[in-house]
Amino acid sequence: AFMAADRRPFHKQCVKCAQCKKMLTSATINEHQNKLFCKPCYDNIYMSQDYSLGSYGGIVTPEDIRRREEEEKKKLERAERAKRERRCPTCDMKAYPDDSVKVTDIFFHKVCLKCSDCSRSPDENTPMMMGPKNQDNVFGEEDLEPYCKFCFAKKFKVSALNIAETVTISPDHCGYSL
Repeated sequence: AFMAADRRPFHKQCVKCAQCKKMLTSATINEHQNKLFCKPCYDNIYMSQDYSLGSYGGIVTPEDIRRREEEEKKKLERAERAKRERRCPTCDMKAYPDDSVKVTDIFFHKVCLKCSDCSRSPDENTPMMMGPKNQDNVFGEEDLEPYCKFCFAKKFKVSALNIAETVTISPDHCGYSL
């Protein structure tokens, strides 16, 4: 017999996590309403509430709003300058034609260009494409990061067969009249 939480006896083979079924020891056991859990499962189920302030920083003043707008403006100016000066967004160094790769309108050093998810480098079978950093802000131009075609397809649920063709296939001119 094994004395578990709250001095209840259990068979040694019965002392396992109710969620993941891992065997428990006296050091790893957590009990809740007569059920036994390992620490990760217990924390996942019963400690998931975050009582911290999170992103709320208190009262937002007009100075905070102005500072945030100035930071956003500077960030956009830096991104525009980097694009104009052909700076690699990964290392912020100038990217010269012989050692750079262009993905959409952004130049990367060949060694700096890696998929944001799997860290794969581009090759002849694995083209890179830019996708939004924040999936909720799909049209946010300044928040783009590189993805290989496989991770792009997985993350944005687009077929990986010929993503480049789906992007370039568009009518040259559309004749809409009112």
